[in-house]
Amino acid sequence: MLGPHSVGSAESEARLAQRAIVRIAEERVASPGFAEDFASSTEDEDVVSKQLSLTFLVSTMIDAAMPHLRTLDDGAALKSALGVALKCGLKASETAKWSELIQETEKKLVESFVDTETDEVLQVCGLEGLRSAMRHMNGVYVEGMTMSSHPGLSQREVEVAMKKFYSSLFSPPIPTFEDTIKDPELRKIARSKTAQRVVDVYRDLYEAIASNKGGYGDLSFLGHDPDQVKTLLSL
Repeated sequence: MLGPHSVGSAESEARLAQRAIVRIAEERVASPGFAEDFASSTEDEDVVSKQLSLTFLVSTMIDAAMPHLRTLDDGAALKSALGVALKCGLKASETAKWSELIQETEKKLVESFVDTETDEVLQVCGLEGLRSAMRHMNGVYVEGMTMSSHPGLSQREVEVAMKKFYSSLFSPPIPTFEDTIKDPELRKIARSKTAQRVVDVYRDLYEAIASNKGGYGDLSFLGHDPDQVKTLLSL
């Protein structure tokens, strides 16, 4: 329903739904005949009443926009529309299910941003090569194999990567997400999740390197344990 209009107007489906909900809700408040949904006395009138009710109109717009919710700005637009509808007479209980759906979609979008940015951070700070090499080794692992003998995980390669990682801790390359996430609370969550993902990768590498499976003769290059890294990356 909203798709063709979105293409024609260059606005997202969520933005169109927001505009429609806000305009309808405010028009209803301004029109005495729609001051509140009336109680019908016949079945036919009841059907018409439901179709003209604010609940039905908001539900129709939100349901049409949700499959096309691709950005956090779109989520904010729909939440803003629900807020206006609430002020214009929509019951709080009616907004609960839509608010929950929007929040769940926002969480998925944040997770997607975090996945992308974590890969970028690992690349910048030097751990991506080790993570990729260890994943490959785990896929072909046989009893007796050591990390130090696997391509990309030699003593020299691990030392160089760890040195680069430790240097990055003085100015952690954790993204601010200011360009992609407008909500400060969601932005804080995304930064925290990204930092934790980096810590988790470091912990996996640290524990594997220090284990019997590592096969490294000198572990002096492990300058920080995982908990120290977590502290240094705390935001």
